[in-house]
Amino acid sequence: MPKDFKTIEELIEILESRGVSTDANTAAILKRESYYAIVNGYKDPFLDRDAMQRSNGNFYKPGTTFTNIYDLFTYDRALRRAVMPYLMAAETAVKSAVVYAFCERNQGMLDYLDRDRYVSGRDMLVPEGFKGSKLEERDKNLGRLLKILSKKNKPNERSKEYAIHYVERYGGIPLWVLQNDMTFGNISNFYQLQKRGIQNATCRIVSEVNGNGKRIGARDLLNALSVLVGFRNICAHDERLYCARVMGHGFDHMLDALALILSYEEIEEMTNGICHVTEPSRNKVRPEALNAMYTDEKDIPKEYR
Repeated sequence: MPKDFKTIEELIEILESRGVSTDANTAAILKRESYYAIVNGYKDPFLDRDAMQRSNGNFYKPGTTFTNIYDLFTYDRALRRAVMPYLMAAETAVKSAVVYAFCERNQGMLDYLDRDRYVSGRDMLVPEGFKGSKLEERDKNLGRLLKILSKKNKPNERSKEYAIHYVERYGGIPLWVLQNDMTFGNISNFYQLQKRGIQNATCRIVSEVNGNGKRIGARDLLNALSVLVGFRNICAHDERLYCARVMGHGFDHMLDALALILSYEEIEEMTNGICHVTEPSRNKVRPEALNAMYTDEKDIPKEYR
């Protein structure tokens, strides 16, 4: 059955019929942000599950206002803005490290297009919880990656100027030039497909650059990347962050993964930024919503329990 279009006035009537109090600002907010983004995206902590079991449709907890839902929506937006620069910084750090480690050992300009430069399926690292075939995963990921990289070496009129320049002058684009045009997902796959020596060299470079002095294991970095790529995409596409799960891991695990890659100064900056948006929200956002940021119940701050 098709979903009928509803006017703003009709949407407000639906909210009120389900127990949500609205006000004079509700219509303007819905016009600017959309009903789907706010209500469908952030209603869950406010739903009355007992009432919903007794009747069809959504019903809200007594006292719920549209402002409650909108406050959670704006808090989540601020949270995305607070962490996105650091997800990008981690992406840049890993890109630079793995590309340097690869090129130091494979000095031909287009060695990265050679299948033999990559790990075998038997020896490929897999992230925590992986249950598939390593060989199939390797062949699928390597085939996709080489297709992407080969395509970038065949520029057309819509290609970036530097790509056309390098191909015309040198016959191809060196990996250290191409790295900025690779997505976080591309670089995560590239790292996973490296032989162990290059992965270990990547980890050493990341550890040296972040100044933490803590040894990073090759699988630890792979696990971190598997989580960070998902959270980076969530933030980039303005999707719900506060309760997001990537490979079963929540917001707190994302912070742990970032701490593996970033410097102490960057982590402190990010933590201050998160506190800056979280502290004012404690009295506005329901505690059960903030609880959803944590993967493990034991990590939930006492004031949120």
